[in-house]
Amino acid sequence: MYGAAVKVGPLPVGLLFLGGESELGKKDLGRGYGVRGGGFGGYHSQQLVYTFLGGESFHSGEPIKDEKGKWMVDEKKIPLTDNDRYNIKSYKMRYFSYFNDPVKERKKRKKQIFQRELTMDLVRQTGKTEFLVYLPKEDQKPFGYPPGYLWNVEMVGGLYGGVRLGFNFGEAMDFLLGFTTLDMYDDDVEGKEKQVFPGFPFPGALTTEEEAEKEN
Repeated sequence: MYGAAVKVGPLPVGLLFLGGESELGKKDLGRGYGVRGGGFGGYHSQQLVYTFLGGESFHSGEPIKDEKGKWMVDEKKIPLTDNDRYNIKSYKMRYFSYFNDPVKERKKRKKQIFQRELTMDLVRQTGKTEFLVYLPKEDQKPFGYPPGYLWNVEMVGGLYGGVRLGFNFGEAMDFLLGFTTLDMYDDDVEGKEKQVFPGFPFPGALTTEEEAEKEN
């Protein structure tokens, strides 16, 4: 780590370089230890801040490797681990990407919304869950980071080694509300049954008797 920066959500100010490659194309440097991403322990982070431009990546735990020893990644090129919560909290993004929303991406999201609504209507009307296979996969990180990232404030700096101090107001509120069983970010994976399809289950189709009662 070299330099210093202050960051509020996806908006940074400073000059900072963190991370690097142990060999060409292998971005595996940038290790840290502490409380980050809703957990305590080791994590991997790469970050570049040039005045107010740059980007960063973060994930906790050890990534899953393929038969060649390479990290397995998702569609956002974010390394995957065997911990669902770590995968939810990980991110890879460019700063100000929140304000850069290309027309192509907006059209893609609108198409997915239409396809989702159409599929839901078909399931409700017919009761045939086979239509669920046509549901588009919901993008939980359209800009590369989870919703709670926007409420993060941090300062980071150092020379070779370094220190990172931060506080996430959104995560703190999510933690406090968790005592009331409310989950702001839907990231409490413990005890939850994994859903095969986003938004499942849907209301089933009405029986003949129920339709008759509804009409009366």
